[in-house]
Amino acid sequence: MGALTVSPRVVCYVNTCTHFVAGNLCGARNIDIMHENETQMSQMVDQTMCKSFHESNGVTSYLGSMDNTNWVGSALEMTLPGHHLDPSVSCTVASCNYWREGRVCVANAIEVTGVQANECQDTNCKTFEPRKEA
Repeated sequence: MGALTVSPRVVCYVNTCTHFVAGNLCGARNIDIMHENETQMSQMVDQTMCKSFHESNGVTSYLGSMDNTNWVGSALEMTLPGHHLDPSVSCTVASCNYWREGRVCVANAIEVTGVQANECQDTNCKTFEPRKEA
């Protein structure tokens, strides 16, 4: 049997996203961390983004993001003190020190930034650390 992969804890500061939950939590079921420019490997934090960002601008935008909502985590957050909403994390930023094959992030926690973001390119994975050359 393979090893269990645990996603990092997600701390999110993107207050304009439909998945943003008070307390800097993320209510998405899964987030995708990607290179901001698909043709170039990220070399710094500002070249990463949370592709799962969905701008919160009314009821219709919320309805459009419902397919990626962590309903079970949201229910537990409301009923169990100390429970944390943590989406699974898929990462394609292979130039990051925390990236592993299979789109796995091995950081203990990640911070997604982008206060007042209007689109996913306005967000960043603040935890990005350039891969060290061997």
